[in-house]
Amino acid sequence: MNKKIIGGVSAFAIAVVGTGVYLAVPASAGASGHPGVKAADGAKGHPMRGVRGFRGIRGVHGQATVRTKKGFAQVDWQRGRLTATSGGTLSVRSADGVTWQWKTDDKTRVRKDKAKSTVSQLATGDFVFVAGLDAGGARTAKRVVVPNKVPAQETASPTPSHS
Repeated sequence: MNKKIIGGVSAFAIAVVGTGVYLAVPASAGASGHPGVKAADGAKGHPMRGVRGFRGIRGVHGQATVRTKKGFAQVDWQRGRLTATSGGTLSVRSADGVTWQWKTDDKTRVRKDKAKSTVSQLATGDFVFVAGLDAGGARTAKRVVVPNKVPAQETASPTPSHS
């Protein structure tokens, strides 16, 4: 295919995804009052580079395929209650009842009480945001954040849905 066509299709896809993220971010997100994605961290081209931006999204869990310098990578994210920690594995249950297992390693970055922390300092019952890579169904946590404020939806009982 022509490089101009591929470039145009890529730009369109980025615009569509960007618009979706913009519409999904609450107006109150971000300390500066801007409803955008926070500044990225990490090495250029790394699949977890923009993980801070996921925290502003209202969803409870999800997946995205991202392009890196080394090819494509599947990035997963989840927010919910930490239900168990055992042998380098975290179990997180989202508000909709979905429970995912996350492997941790020495590269897993943890933030708790606005400071760097460790996986061993996470406690069952903590409300967490986890993001990491998906390699064939095995999720590896790269970032775990315990926010200072627990969203109101997490403290209230879920309302029954009508179908």
